[in-house]
Amino acid sequence: MIQDVLHQILALQPDFNPAQTPEMLNRGRLIHDDLGAWLASQLPDLTSPTLPDLAVNTSDGVGLRTEIPWARVHSEARSPRATDGWYVVYLFDAPGTAVYLTLMQGTTEWSNNTARTRPLTELAASSARARTALASSFESRPDLLMTIDLRGKASKRAKGYQAGTVAAFRYPREAIPAEDVLVADLRYLVRVLDRLHTLFDTPPEVVEALEVADRTAGRRARGQGTGLTTAEKLAVERRAVNEATAYLEGEGYTVVDVGATQSYDLDARRGDEHLFVEVKGTTSAGEEVILTRAEVELNAREHPNTMLVVVSEIALDRSGPTATGGHLRVHHPWLVDPSALTPISYRYRTP
Repeated sequence: MIQDVLHQILALQPDFNPAQTPEMLNRGRLIHDDLGAWLASQLPDLTSPTLPDLAVNTSDGVGLRTEIPWARVHSEARSPRATDGWYVVYLFDAPGTAVYLTLMQGTTEWSNNTARTRPLTELAASSARARTALASSFESRPDLLMTIDLRGKASKRAKGYQAGTVAAFRYPREAIPAEDVLVADLRYLVRVLDRLHTLFDTPPEVVEALEVADRTAGRRARGQGTGLTTAEKLAVERRAVNEATAYLEGEGYTVVDVGATQSYDLDARRGDEHLFVEVKGTTSAGEEVILTRAEVELNAREHPNTMLVVVSEIALDRSGPTATGGHLRVHHPWLVDPSALTPISYRYRTP
């Protein structure tokens, strides 16, 4: 039973030693073989159309044993390594008093071939931002913790794991719940992970732009696989344009869709007022959008008669495809801030 496996791992934690002692070899077997196999057996019920590539990996140290062993469920495309992205992970505290099922982010980065813990303030800020965005998802689970205490002493990794935690369930060694509860909690956090990816991963339209730039430059594909099909993009774009049009008409504007012929999307007029409206729709949180050179130039030329409407968190049903929902944000007058622009590629005239 998985409860016994978790209990046995916790019982070995007070015997932590970075060397390959019999206790640590036994702990490694439990982490990799037993807990890893149990998590893998849950994957068929955890995968979904938006998370089709879930996988499991485990660690109790590379070379030397680690004070805080772990086993995680992750998207292979979005979090290929434990240093990348967001995932759900079992973390065992140092003294063996409790195991946490945690929604967290990668907490280390590579520098000069050495893995180093990211700045704790940076991790904490990112976790707090995710926690705020997911607040509605957490309302149904008052038993969730927003902070954890791994009580680590032998390394700095424990503090990084703590700062990188978004939310967690805590299972005391003396009161590990039944398997059906463990399964339900795991499924719940994986569903929240799915929503977190939607909100905080690189937006699909940005992924596509990066991939197009790579192909144009003769580079191999990035393999992220998170872009949208043509039909899906059209569904998202149409949803955004409809929402923006309804907003503008509600404000008394006469609106014409000119996106097929102009370098802006909606022509809006109200009396003597004439607005050039750019509309961006996305399934992400809308913190990044793609602007073309023509859009940037038009913005500079027509400001202050410019408006940006971002419709974020659009729900996309890929079986249609159909797009619904979304949160509308209006920027008016809109002036492109050059410091907020990130060049994706350059056209270069060779010598």
